[in-house]
Amino acid sequence: MKKRVYVLTERATLRRATDYPDMTPAPDEWLLPDVDFDIIKQFAADAPDTTADALLTYSLSRGRDTVRLRSYVGLLDLRGGLSLDIRPRVGYLPALLRHLPDAAFHRLHTGQSGATDLPLWEIFIDAFLRETTQALSRGLARSYVAEEAETATLRGKIRMAEQVQQPYFQPDRLAVTQDEHTANIAVNRVLKAALLRVMARSEVVASQTRCRQLLAFLADIPSSQNLTTDLRAVTATNRLLQRYAVALRWATWLLRGQGAGLCVGSTVTNCLLFPMERVFEQYVAAGFRRVGAEVQESSAHLIDEHAGQPKFKLRPDLLLRQDEQTIVLDTKWKTLDATDQNGHYGIEQADLYQLYAYGKKYNATQVVLIYPAHVGFTKPLRVFGYDDTMHLHVVPFDLTQPLHEEVTKVLDEVGGGGFRV
Repeated sequence: MKKRVYVLTERATLRRATDYPDMTPAPDEWLLPDVDFDIIKQFAADAPDTTADALLTYSLSRGRDTVRLRSYVGLLDLRGGLSLDIRPRVGYLPALLRHLPDAAFHRLHTGQSGATDLPLWEIFIDAFLRETTQALSRGLARSYVAEEAETATLRGKIRMAEQVQQPYFQPDRLAVTQDEHTANIAVNRVLKAALLRVMARSEVVASQTRCRQLLAFLADIPSSQNLTTDLRAVTATNRLLQRYAVALRWATWLLRGQGAGLCVGSTVTNCLLFPMERVFEQYVAAGFRRVGAEVQESSAHLIDEHAGQPKFKLRPDLLLRQDEQTIVLDTKWKTLDATDQNGHYGIEQADLYQLYAYGKKYNATQVVLIYPAHVGFTKPLRVFGYDDTMHLHVVPFDLTQPLHEEVTKVLDEVGGGGFRV
């Protein structure tokens, strides 16, 4: 079955092409053939409610179907050969993922020529192959595995129940359980299974070549007889096999068709999806950590005392403290319109309440809301004065520019030059 890949953006609108034969789609709209739209519609119907609601909204108006994606990005493969490569509206996803806490993403390759044109699946395959190469660079891992045997010499432990049943004419055969130091262990079998899966799926010649080279290195490792058991076993890998940890993480995701993000129902064959709100938050936090920011600090409470205890911890995304200066920063993956003053630029009132509480409880003089930059929001808004002692800055953060440069811009805007390193 021929695979159909659609490269979409988050919050895209999907429609059935036959419903709109004369329509020219907008940049964030896609008109899909009936067969592909029906697969997505079936997914929306079959997936658990919490999953479907997180990923998309479905509506029917005047007999016309519409599906709108939410803010998850990544890879979603559905049965029937349909693949959705969902990307952020701004920024390059692999470069953003490198700043997630999970070590599996820290070395995603983002610098090669033409990398932005590679399907996301191929970028994940490249990460797996590089981690596997690194894991195997010091040779195959080995471990002691208990094996049952019948020998003429005593090695290991006698299996007494079997021994007493030996035929009288073979009294010299001892039924024993002995430990063998072997490379035929779960971690190697899982890596081999993942390499076979990847080689069949990848369309990049360089990746296929690397797969063959690594499989040749694992040639003496038999195929897994029970992949489910082996996958379960590698989750309990001991510290002596830590060099395999990241490669096994990728192998497990690729074999199970499920990744670090949202994983969904029976119509899905592969799912590596990430909530863009979290990706943006972690990306910005990575930049401010370099200038000493505390992440998700929670020493303050909204209620100082109730029944002898404080209640409701306050956790701003970022907190900068130095001498007498305290700056609270919070990130929001939302689209602002710098021209829409009557509509408060798209800022939600609840976010302003939240920042006010953060600022007061942490004795901040400056509080900052950070939103993604785009063509409609390229410069900080005019400063908002909560009162004479605390001001709110609403600033853009450009995901297409170097991370340290954007951090510097924010610090310059709020008078935090002393935090630079």
